[in-house]
Amino acid sequence: MSSAASSKKRKPSSAAAPPAKSLKLSTKISPLEHAANSDYAPLSLQDVYNRIAELCRTLPPIPESGFLLSEGDVKVESSTTTDSPPVVSALTTLASTDSNGETIHYDRTAIKAWATALQTILEEFHLLLACIAPATYVWGTDRSGAADQNLSMLSNELVRSQEQIAARVSPRLNDVLAPVVTLITTKTVTTKLGDDDKTEVKHNYYATTPEDPDYVSYCNVMLAKNATLMRHVVLANFEKLLLALRDYANAQHTDSQHDSRGLLY
Repeated sequence: MSSAASSKKRKPSSAAAPPAKSLKLSTKISPLEHAANSDYAPLSLQDVYNRIAELCRTLPPIPESGFLLSEGDVKVESSTTTDSPPVVSALTTLASTDSNGETIHYDRTAIKAWATALQTILEEFHLLLACIAPATYVWGTDRSGAADQNLSMLSNELVRSQEQIAARVSPRLNDVLAPVVTLITTKTVTTKLGDDDKTEVKHNYYATTPEDPDYVSYCNVMLAKNATLMRHVVLANFEKLLLALRDYANAQHTDSQHDSRGLLY
């Protein structure tokens, strides 16, 4: 083989590889401009703080009666037999005993109304916490080390507050507002078709009922007795979170005086 032919084989290709294209996203048009709701406005950290503070003021108070019914307010149902005395209505009244062994009655309607109001507050609270991450977002390399540590500490406090409420308050509310139910057949109606009465059609009617009515009543009574402490747990975590937001803002302000990347909002 000649040297000329060998040199031709070793000659690299004249076609150069295409350069790698860098990813560039257009910032001229915001995706929010195409949103269905044009009135969207992101919540700042101050907005979240103000709305959580407002939740503290609107937390449902404990009724002065402590959910207890007086003897005149206890509703009774007429007995099915003439010899039996009237019985207390289980739909609106819960019977229990106090420390002296005496029978007391709780207002089931008031208990459920209070639990519903508190659950509404907690739903808004959890949604507001989800707005903190967008309000404090900055790309990692644009954030100082102190700012990164401040954000991590704030995130830990958010998680702790949610865990306390989810473990100590939410299950007790769910037992009252959404007890476990089961599907039962209330009645069966048989209809005969045709003149020979040989064809029958059965219609089953179903209804939902609490799987354990006694446990549901127990949960209602326990919520009424512990409502004050449950409210205290919610307020304590709300106020702790407000304090954490203030401490975070102060720490960020201090860091921003030394590093222009420190301020996140």
